[in-house]
Amino acid sequence: MSTVEEPPKDPSLEELEELLRAEHEHAGELEDRTRSLEAMEAFGAFAGVAAVIGLVIVVGLLATGVLGKGKTTVVHDMGAGGPMAVQKAVPYTGPVEAYKRPDPTLPAVPAGQVKTFNIDVFEHVTKVAADQPPTRVWSYGVNGTFFRGTGASTPMVVDQGDMVRIRMHNGSSTAMHVEFPHSIDFHSSEVPPEKMFKTIGGGQTVSFTFRAKHPGVFMYHCATDPVLMHTGSGMVGMMVVKPKGLPPVDHEYWMTQQEYYIGQPGGNADMDKMQAMKPDVVAFNGYADQYKKAPIVVKAGERIRVYAMNAGPSIWSAFHVIGTVFDRTTIEGQTGHDAQTVNLAPSQGGWMDFTLDAPGVYPFLSHSFATMTKGAAGAFKAT
Repeated sequence: MSTVEEPPKDPSLEELEELLRAEHEHAGELEDRTRSLEAMEAFGAFAGVAAVIGLVIVVGLLATGVLGKGKTTVVHDMGAGGPMAVQKAVPYTGPVEAYKRPDPTLPAVPAGQVKTFNIDVFEHVTKVAADQPPTRVWSYGVNGTFFRGTGASTPMVVDQGDMVRIRMHNGSSTAMHVEFPHSIDFHSSEVPPEKMFKTIGGGQTVSFTFRAKHPGVFMYHCATDPVLMHTGSGMVGMMVVKPKGLPPVDHEYWMTQQEYYIGQPGGNADMDKMQAMKPDVVAFNGYADQYKKAPIVVKAGERIRVYAMNAGPSIWSAFHVIGTVFDRTTIEGQTGHDAQTVNLAPSQGGWMDFTLDAPGVYPFLSHSFATMTKGAAGAFKAT
């Protein structure tokens, strides 16, 4: 039996208003829910990105040693679902060279018509400041003089017009502990660099000659790529070419300002610090504050000449002696007088003549005080 449904009655005006009001409220609820869901999705996406960024920042801080109160850490890759493993750097327990104060007296010009310099590269673990960990420094020794126990390389001295013969051994024996290719570049020479300043491997030797035509205080350094790494690891030094007719003085001293960028204790220097120009130590002649603790002794009224070289590799020097004025200066071929401070860009050098008129202690320093606080300071003691 079939049934016939009656057609629905038309709603009254009151019923229509009630239906419209209910639909409006329902639509408002749906809109609120949609907005809430959209907000939750947006927050979830932001939180995910923030979590990733935060993880990257934390890993970076851990890797650079910023977290952990300056202690260097090594961050290892996470295993399959495992936690991140963080290990502290292992302290260096190997041998460290004993400190010995380099004699600041300028070496004599070698005998003979041809001035011969037998140069040996050595890589050694030493300290460059009493309050810093040991570091591996790459240095040059010259004619049997090695400044072990510091980061200094030996200065070389000739007279203007001398013929100079260079013979460089990149580690003449296993005692030099050479692990890397090296070279040597002389700013005092006029030669084709690709032929003379060749990079050689460990145990190899390179030789060349040149005439020292120009007077001045010139830099020598390793020119092997990356040059910043080699020079920032210690491979820099001074060659003095004395001009003809230079007036005699009572004392001649050498001062090479140099930066040190310490990496892992006992390990090689830190390239990131070099690129950021943030040295741990800036020192004269290879060791921070050494001539402040053991001043250079002279007599009041004696004529003093200091040959200064800023070997860098990156920080300027402002050489100043407290308590005197430089009577005469010769910097990069320019002669001056009555000077308080000598400014030297990296690789620049020159000499200053002065006296200390009365007994006392006369500090010398880089007047760039940030570098002075890192070790670029010493003293003369006039008796």
